[in-house]
Amino acid sequence: MTLITVYPVDGRVTPDPAMGDTVPAEGRTVELDIYWQRRLNDGDVTNEKPAKAKAKATNGSAE
Repeated sequence: MTLITVYPVDGRVTPDPAMGDTVPAEGRTVELDIYWQRRLNDGDVTNEKPAKAKAKATNGSAE
């Protein structure tokens, strides 16, 4: 049994049949089976933790 952590890609809502809900944005550890392999192959989820959103830089002036 191989466990992986999956994260939904932006704009996708991916059901988790074992839990009866959807994969939260913070990710979820799941058993890698044919269902999750297909979700990875189709690009519905990723196994790489998403980067945090960068804060907008202010355009300050040194004058």
